[in-house]
Amino acid sequence: MSRRFVVIGGGSVGVHAAVEAAKLGADVTLIGEGEIGGRTTWDSLVPSKVLLTAADTVLDARYARHRGIKLATPEVHVADLMERIRQRTRQWGEVQKGALQRAGVKVVHGVASFVDAHTVKVQTEEGGEQQLSFDLALIATGSVPIFPPGMKPDGKRILAPRFASSLQSLPEHLVMVGGGVTGSEFAYLFRVLGSRVTVVTDMPRLLPRADEEVSQLLEHAFRQMGIEVLLSSPVESVTATDSGVQVRLADGRTLEGSHAFIAIGRRADLTRLNLEATGVQPSTQGLSLNEYLQSSVPHIYAVGDAAGPPFTLNRGWAQAQVAVRHALGLPTPPFRAELVVEAVYTQPQVAQAGITEAQARQQGISVKVLRAGYADNLKAQLLGETEGLVKLVVEESTGKLLGGSAAGSHAADILAPLAVAMSLGGTAETLASLYPAHPTLVELLHEAARG
Repeated sequence: MSRRFVVIGGGSVGVHAAVEAAKLGADVTLIGEGEIGGRTTWDSLVPSKVLLTAADTVLDARYARHRGIKLATPEVHVADLMERIRQRTRQWGEVQKGALQRAGVKVVHGVASFVDAHTVKVQTEEGGEQQLSFDLALIATGSVPIFPPGMKPDGKRILAPRFASSLQSLPEHLVMVGGGVTGSEFAYLFRVLGSRVTVVTDMPRLLPRADEEVSQLLEHAFRQMGIEVLLSSPVESVTATDSGVQVRLADGRTLEGSHAFIAIGRRADLTRLNLEATGVQPSTQGLSLNEYLQSSVPHIYAVGDAAGPPFTLNRGWAQAQVAVRHALGLPTPPFRAELVVEAVYTQPQVAQAGITEAQARQQGISVKVLRAGYADNLKAQLLGETEGLVKLVVEESTGKLLGGSAAGSHAADILAPLAVAMSLGGTAETLASLYPAHPTLVELLHEAARG
């Protein structure tokens, strides 16, 4: 008899988990509110990537003159961009619905909460109530943005990622509150599309989780493209006025702009689940989970943003793969966070896999850092994109690969082979002995590994 497997959360990670469980023979029900695909598809990732693609296209047109081609100055049509967002979100939503249907996953639309450790109650979108019993449950409810008091978006003057798909025009002067992944990506895209941009963050640098040298390179690039960057500057309040916004800083300064954008963080969306009824133990990050994403109640798992930061979709997919197989009693290696390549789609693009040099030293690991610069790579020279670097962190005594960072064109693609090598316990010599096609940017890994 198939095991009854409930997936709570209809976002992209929940869909992935439900399809995988069904393929492996489970009787799967997915419970989700709103459209299939969730916030990732409709509010955040897909809309932002449509806008980032547009920004990259504008930059490509500017770069064309360095490649012997003269193009007309690009014109940004906001209405057309918004229509493209609607098209891409609908299309990606349909792709996910199709995957569920083909796998035979049952879908219940509504808000789920636990009754006990083997029963979930659903307040359906039609206004009714439904109870489902389960053998296994996987929580994939995603995350929600954090808006401190005095910084609540209104969708008009004070924006947030979910409003990116309903813009009437580009902000004249955007004050970006937050210098993390979301803040950096939106600051970049709005600047390239034509807005004046000021980034203000309470952190001492942009992308505080990234390698410090990479972070500094991004800050330099932002300043070069005309983005004002204010570091170590906590924001106390953001207020809409008749003509724009006022952003008051903790030191008493006031910034003015036409719009503000709040991007200071997210938290796991767990508040409506009634987890107390299951006996699941919470943690400071949301839930206490083991390396298989298993909670303190062995048949209940959590993945994706619901499992805590960092909040990236590929991390959630990787976790879902591990959790589903483990829940169904199938052999699977534990989740290894260091094998997930994290990317920031600015220009320069930023990517990270494994640990940084600073993190290694904090852990007491003696390491050496190997590097290669874009300026010494033929493909980068041909593209005219020579600002950037690749860094490898290796254990000094063994040469074992511990991590890597990159900043520059296609940085995320460059680090993919590094993650594969790390998964196999590879060393710098592993990468040095590989010869990618020439000329390519991925040769930067080979060049760095050679020292």
